[in-house]
Amino acid sequence: MSTRTPTEAELFGRLFVLSQHLNRQADAALQAYGITNRQWLLLAVLARAFPGDAPTLTEAADVYGTSRQNVKQVAQQLAARGFVELLSDPRDRRTTRIALAPRAAELDEPDAVAEQSAFLAQTFAGLTDDELGTLNGLIGRCLTPLTDLPKEPS
Repeated sequence: MSTRTPTEAELFGRLFVLSQHLNRQADAALQAYGITNRQWLLLAVLARAFPGDAPTLTEAADVYGTSRQNVKQVAQQLAARGFVELLSDPRDRRTTRIALAPRAAELDEPDAVAEQSAFLAQTFAGLTDDELGTLNGLIGRCLTPLTDLPKEPS
């Protein structure tokens, strides 16, 4: 048995607790826009990973870190609110693509950016710039092996 096991187990649990708190706080902060943190994350994935492009649901799911079905469900909710458009691929009608709709730009307006920046500043207020850099690097290193795991069937 590894001597790191208790530390790893505690850290694993604390990451889930952190996730719960982040989800709750982000949902509250995004309520004014009528979206959830999961929906915001999909919008962020589309804007950052696929700027000006309309990826397939599968491509978006790979970056988002979930199944195609989950991304489709979140995308349908966003489409109903006018934040994204679900499009048939012109070359393969069985393939669905997702594109940001003009309404998504609401989250890039100065007031919205200021609110998001304030939320992030509050979230990470207890960390120095060096600690933020270290945390970012450590999370990236934790994500690497997870993104290499086999995907669940679509």
